[in-house]
Amino acid sequence: MTHAEIVDVIYQSSIRYELWSETLCSIVDYVGAVAGNIVYQSPRGRGSFLIPGRMREDLNSLYLQHYAQNPYARAYGTVKPGDVVLGNTMVDVAAIERSSFYTDICKPQNIHNQLFMPHASLHEPGGIGGVALFLSRAQDEHAAQALKRLRLLASHIERAIDLSLHVHRIDSGPDLAQRLINAMPDPAVLIGSRGEIILLNTAAEALLKEADGISIRQTDRLSLTAHIPETSSRMTTAIRQALTVAEGGDTPFTGAFPIIRPSGLPPYLATITPLAPSSSAAWDATDSRARVLLQIVDTEARARLQARRLRTMFDLTEAETRVATLIGSGMSLHDIARALGVSPNTIKTHAARCFAKVGVRSQASLARLVASIPV
Repeated sequence: MTHAEIVDVIYQSSIRYELWSETLCSIVDYVGAVAGNIVYQSPRGRGSFLIPGRMREDLNSLYLQHYAQNPYARAYGTVKPGDVVLGNTMVDVAAIERSSFYTDICKPQNIHNQLFMPHASLHEPGGIGGVALFLSRAQDEHAAQALKRLRLLASHIERAIDLSLHVHRIDSGPDLAQRLINAMPDPAVLIGSRGEIILLNTAAEALLKEADGISIRQTDRLSLTAHIPETSSRMTTAIRQALTVAEGGDTPFTGAFPIIRPSGLPPYLATITPLAPSSSAAWDATDSRARVLLQIVDTEARARLQARRLRTMFDLTEAETRVATLIGSGMSLHDIARALGVSPNTIKTHAARCFAKVGVRSQASLARLVASIPV
């Protein structure tokens, strides 16, 4: 394959990221290597990926699970994007050949040396990412030529990976995601793979500004924080479990919990939904795509809005609406009387008038009617 032909193949992958594995095989042949990959090793492990080119599939997951922090990877953390390096010039080769990493990963794939070029969008503090090509012992005799050929392709590979990431972000439809989350009536937050806030709808922004039990914390990224330690612990655990489930892990998962409010108002109800990765999940780790949907329900506020609509529909008085609101939030007539500071008989009278106007015969039926009204 000529230089022009391999460059053309590389750019084809930029808009069809499913071709990258095949393209890596072409790069491997052009450079004179035995195999290669595009790798992203997250600082926390979660979200790491490996796109192989002529590598043994059964060893890819083994590598990410047990050998991601190998001597080559640690050495590559010091390499600046734009450079192309020869791995064996940066490590103790004899020590590596005595390690289980060499026995389990390198030797079975005839890997003796490596060429590595970091990529700026995949290379971050604490993590590494880029393109690695692997040389056999025989190919290592021509390592200088292989290094020269990879350097000729480096700028094209970098631009193609950037284009792939950009195309993926467009395909992911962030504007569509924002429109969808804005259409949700309750406060909703999309949370990324590191626990960071990706998107908020308008209702969530308003609720979090009140800072009554839950708010936004800003450190190196925006995230949620609960004001009661017990709630904070439960929320952190639930989000972590949901992220594990979203990534295909098997873990106990509790998807709902209350958020206690320092104001003394009834607690919010929070529900968490894991979001499965897309078909192009290999690129997701680099653009912090959401993995968890957190929805917050203010049962009292919801019932209050529903009762207001009930008032308009059935011409309720202000007092009748107030009683309908509290019935809709689950309170008994006795509790309503005590909360409003009036006699139980007064509350019974208002409730009876509500029943007659809306056509129900019990508190339970009125509560169901209130709950059925969209907000």
